[in-house]
Amino acid sequence: MSGASRQLALFLCGCYVVALGVHATEPRVADHHEAEHYMAAVYEHQSILTPDPLAVMSRKQALQLMNQNLDIYEQQVMIAAQKGVQIIVFPEDGIHGFNFTRTSVYPFLDFMPSPRLVRWNPCLEPHRFTDTEVVPAFLLSRLKARRDEPRQGPAKPC
Repeated sequence: MSGASRQLALFLCGCYVVALGVHATEPRVADHHEAEHYMAAVYEHQSILTPDPLAVMSRKQALQLMNQNLDIYEQQVMIAAQKGVQIIVFPEDGIHGFNFTRTSVYPFLDFMPSPRLVRWNPCLEPHRFTDTEVVPAFLLSRLKARRDEPRQGPAKPC
């Protein structure tokens, strides 16, 4: 398991443990003295997947497929924000699916510039780099959720 995969797995497990209380009947918002804690949620749905993960498709086709899942995620982010959730975790392969080959997964990938070489905030400059459409779209939905939640104060860029 690579370092990035290990970090993601630990993060997802930690968020799952934190989110066990999300299904309480009354949403709970942290008091001022509890501000170092977050209300978290874990969400999973039956992902809309490519019928043949071994077939190579175009970037446009891959984005159309992923955007269907991202639209669902955006709806869930908005619902969760209304309930006081401050962080939400989605399945690792929930946007694009799984069982790809190295070649067939390529159109589904966003290529991020190295933070050691480039300073980039995808919320402020979403079109600065090509093949990075998915991450800015999702981060912008997070920003929108923060703006729509009045008790969290003014929205801040990602």
